[in-house]
Amino acid sequence: MGAGRRVDRILEDAYLGGIDGRSTDEIRAMRDECEEEESGVSFARRMIQGKLDILREEALRRREVGDSGSTTLLAALPTLLGDDGPTSVGNVRVTRFLVPPSVHYHRRDVEWLLGDDALVGVDVRSADELARLVGTLAAKEAELSALRRRLLERLDRLQEELIRRYKDGSAHVREVLPRMA
Repeated sequence: MGAGRRVDRILEDAYLGGIDGRSTDEIRAMRDECEEEESGVSFARRMIQGKLDILREEALRRREVGDSGSTTLLAALPTLLGDDGPTSVGNVRVTRFLVPPSVHYHRRDVEWLLGDDALVGVDVRSADELARLVGTLAAKEAELSALRRRLLERLDRLQEELIRRYKDGSAHVREVLPRMA
């Protein structure tokens, strides 16, 4: 992650410092900011997982049927990239899907690592090239997963503070509802 990015500021230790002295509106704004960043990281992670699925499928196809087999990668794509594909997990944390402002730099990071054009001709890449690409993407996916976990920890802490305030009466849900004239 580059210097000056919002995600870096969010991950600094000072970000959650003095949280109990901040206004409820500040806590909500911080929560929204964390959700946006988490969404951007999740988006990038899903992009990588899709590319990993394609590369792994090609490597598996070659091992199972050989280069002259009748099964093609193209034929496998609908299943591979569908909801029941390899990266689908039944016990996923539910988050709101946002298209955050940060999506452009998370996506740019992924594209820099392995652009869509790298998947063109995947069927003619050597086994070593496929293994290298899978290794590179798997390392980036692990990095983004760790980053996402850290963002979710911050998000959880902010949510806990809001819940505490609602329970003890120092914040009220009606404060966030639209005012009726």
